Amino acid sequence: MKEAEEEERRRAEEKMSVKPEMAFDVCWEVYRGAREVLEAKRGITALTWEVDAKYSWRPDLRPKLKDWVADFALAGQAALEGPERASRMVLFRLYYLGLTPYERARHFLGLSERSWVNWSEEIRRRCGEELLRRDLFPPKKYFGGAS
Repeated sequence: MKEAEEEERRRAEEKMSVKPEMAFDVCWEVYRGAREVLEAKRGITALTWEVDAKYSWRPDLRPKLKDWVADFALAGQAALEGPERASRMVLFRLYYLGLTPYERARHFLGLSERSWVNWSEEIRRRCGEELLRRDLFPPKKYFGGAS
């Protein structure tokens, strides 16, 4: 009985479509939390892997927070690659990955509020599609939990 219920729930979830922007927002929230935890735990920037000398690789079936950070960044890079989207990549790296405050990032890039909204919507849509394609959404599924 329990297997049948789980199968039915799984099929219902597969039918449910998620907007890429929603997937991006959820994944970015997890990314920010993961960065915060990694930085607090180690006292280093999560993206500076060279500093983490104590780490030694061991086979593990479940992804870790640092895997999430790397996969989120790689998904964004893949979604925004190409010279026609180079400026969007800069915004993605500065604001979404680097967690630079909005006003500083907007001033640095020289964007009006309207341009910021247009660019960030494009980033959220493109990156959200890539996150869905790479199965980073839902995060529970990525981390090996029941979907």
